[in-house]
Amino acid sequence: MQKTKTKISKASIYQFESFFHLRFLSESISSSYTDKVKLPKISKIFKNSPVNSLEVIHFNSPPSIIPVKFYDKDIKAKYLETNIGSINNIDEDISADQKINVVYSKNKDLSKILGLNKQKYSHVNHFTQLYNYLSGVVDNSDGLSFFIKISSGSFEIMIYNKNEFVFFNTFKIVDENEFLYYTFFVLKNFQSSIKKDKIIFIGKHEIFDNYYNLASKYSRIDFVEDGAHSILNFEDNFFSVINANNIRD
Repeated sequence: MQKTKTKISKASIYQFESFFHLRFLSESISSSYTDKVKLPKISKIFKNSPVNSLEVIHFNSPPSIIPVKFYDKDIKAKYLETNIGSINNIDEDISADQKINVVYSKNKDLSKILGLNKQKYSHVNHFTQLYNYLSGVVDNSDGLSFFIKISSGSFEIMIYNKNEFVFFNTFKIVDENEFLYYTFFVLKNFQSSIKKDKIIFIGKHEIFDNYYNLASKYSRIDFVEDGAHSILNFEDNFFSVINANNIRD
């Protein structure tokens, strides 16, 4: 008898503090956690589709990052106390290279909000995805590498020293001037040489050209074309997903 292979259908949910965004095949929809119109619609999408695997990517709270050799699972809550005020449903990731633990809070239970019981959930923090991606592209044995990922209303900066991760932070910003201030504040603290070191932007998008141009006046810049991961840009009233087709040469 010939065995029938089960086709696995996957969906992704990007979970933010005040809303979440669903991506599944042709479906793409955002909702707050209390929207009485959209929540039933999203729940119906799952019930009427062959989704049996759901990945939740957490942007909803800042993670704490601990080297594996110093990690103590018995004090996970203490790792988060300095980052966030409300701690619920603590989870953790281990990086692909087994070097760091990423601890974060899952403050909203989407399974209850959407009434989902059958889907197989997996959870990952957005930092873990970013770290795993950069660990595969960093190649700088001479010194510091400064990676920046810009979104609407914020940006993230990650620093590697001779291919070893040393720093991560997220900054909320309102314009290019605030971006420049925080960027060079961090670089100065790491005693970066503007003439020697350079800023490497993750992705290259027309909507952020002013940021690139401003940074290029004070530092060398370069780009990593992130063709394997979507770039998320969001603020309270704006959300879009830019896929690999939007990355320019």
